[in-house]
Amino acid sequence: MSDSGFKRARQLTDKGFNYDNLVEMANHCREETNPDRILSAYILNRVLSDLAAELGEGIVLTNELRKLEAKYRTALNLVLECAEAGAPQEEQNRRMTDLIKIFWAPKKNGISL
Repeated sequence: MSDSGFKRARQLTDKGFNYDNLVEMANHCREETNPDRILSAYILNRVLSDLAAELGEGIVLTNELRKLEAKYRTALNLVLECAEAGAPQEEQNRRMTDLIKIFWAPKKNGISL
């Protein structure tokens, strides 16, 4: 694997889903310039940026962050790994669709938990 934005974003998922980390992951996704990965990069950047915006920069309870991680970690990691590996666009699209379905699920108290 190269040292792509996807790889760096994937490594950051282990540090948790707090505001600063989500923003950094989104920024790493934005670094992708490979035309075969640009759609995945854009969607991941938007989802991660939107999650960060929902959390906000203020204090968030640890249990809320854990719920957020539990909800998104697997789907997010699968998209990042799939895109980094250069999987066929159809597979990337399927993984991104799974992530978006989770993201667009009804929100509780304004946060995607």
